[in-house]
Amino acid sequence: MIKRKIFGLDISDHSIEALVLAKPFFGKPKITAYSRLILRGEIVKNGVIKKPDKLAENITKLLKSAQPKAITTPYCILSLPESQVFTTVFKLPAGLKRNEIRNSIPYKAEEVIPFKSAEIYFDFKTITSQDATQEVFYVAVPTKIVDSYVAVLENLGLKPLAFDLESISLARALLGLTKKSAPAKLLMDVGSRTTNLNIFDRNGIRQSLAISIAGNRFTKAIAANLKITAKEADELKMKNGFDPKKQQGKVLLVLQNEFKRIIAETKQLIDYYQGQNQKPIDHIFLVGGSALLPAIDQYLADNLGIEATVGNPLAQIADSKSSTKLKGKAVLFANVIGLAWRGLAKDPGSEDINLLPVSAKKFDLAPPKAEKKAWRLIYLRLFILIILLLVLFAVFILRQRDYDIYQKFFPNAKEYETIVDPSLDLELLEELRTHFLVPTTTATTTPTSTEALAPSENKIRIKATSLGYLNVRSGPGTGYDKVTEVSAGEEYLVLTEEGDWYQIQLAADSVGWVYSIYVDKLE
Repeated sequence: MIKRKIFGLDISDHSIEALVLAKPFFGKPKITAYSRLILRGEIVKNGVIKKPDKLAENITKLLKSAQPKAITTPYCILSLPESQVFTTVFKLPAGLKRNEIRNSIPYKAEEVIPFKSAEIYFDFKTITSQDATQEVFYVAVPTKIVDSYVAVLENLGLKPLAFDLESISLARALLGLTKKSAPAKLLMDVGSRTTNLNIFDRNGIRQSLAISIAGNRFTKAIAANLKITAKEADELKMKNGFDPKKQQGKVLLVLQNEFKRIIAETKQLIDYYQGQNQKPIDHIFLVGGSALLPAIDQYLADNLGIEATVGNPLAQIADSKSSTKLKGKAVLFANVIGLAWRGLAKDPGSEDINLLPVSAKKFDLAPPKAEKKAWRLIYLRLFILIILLLVLFAVFILRQRDYDIYQKFFPNAKEYETIVDPSLDLELLEELRTHFLVPTTTATTTPTSTEALAPSENKIRIKATSLGYLNVRSGPGTGYDKVTEVSAGEEYLVLTEEGDWYQIQLAADSVGWVYSIYVDKLE
């Protein structure tokens, strides 16, 4: 299967994010493109698409405005909003196989979710198996929710490969793989509308809870108490947060009052889990827009008695210009980074829970139907291949019949033969050769130290472009000044590499930078 570039796509009520990860042969993955866009108006509410056309416009704008280059691959992985997803853990006999579980689990699910099996898409995975039982993590979502997202993506020519669960995607970016014996972790996602709590243990979600208190409510409370506009309140919230030294602690007092219920319900969830499983929760990871509130991690640690930190999804990402620009706001990209991580898997569709309908999971090798130029190129190459095969087959048949094609096309060509002077004494020549020349046995020559250690030089050859030339810039990026132009087919010595740019030797005393997409590297 051809490895395609796959981007993560995170759609929430307030914003949308897209991001692409590239995995080198060695080392950590790096971010090759990213973008974030705030949704204006009620385009998506509570995970339900209200204005499909507006959402499509914003997704198109999002992909075109990605940095440092636009996202053009049609393949994506999307996460579904937690508010529309139902999860639970079933304990089933350990001997049940996957097909048997798939046939039997819908009947058990109807006992705990408010939908019939015909009204949902579902998926599951076994998270533990011990003695005679196995724990099966079950996820379901209404079909109309998934179908609405699929319709928007397909109308844009995008091909979704998987619909992930937001909490699983966040854990993939922040927690990675944890040992079975490791303490449980609490993931607290404080968004704009809800605060979602998920306890992760042994690579699975054990307990979940959604609280309808989050960033929007904090802003309204600050505006009402301090008698200021919502915009001013939001700015104060993000500037002061839980810091008691700022604004005489006025914002802190409002936030403390709003956080009372979050603290109380979080304590109940933690106590219930630790009592049921006899296993401690040793860390709280904060994500979501409100995780950027100053001193929120210290406030939660003081009130819950558990160490709390703002999640860092860049911990497993290689340092690059893109990752450097995201520092300070990386928590806003945590979910989409987790989705992009899944895109690096060998088979993203079956890597984890996938709520995408089976009919939409096809990973076609052919280009989309709308890409007429790509199809014309495929047809042209196929036609040339057929012609070459026919020619080779004809040559083979003619050779089998002793038909000399060369003489047919070049009838005047002469056959050359070696002529030896009859006056030459061949026996005397053989004696002289035997006497003076070295024996005919060959010896392996060893290269000198200079030959063995002579370093090879990396060169590049300029590709043909639509303009007929390639711009050379003063630095590694399109923002640098244009130095000169080079023509297709010219070769230059590479001095250094930075990202997707090569520094080349133009003349004895001048250098410049060219974009790696438009050159071929010569070994």
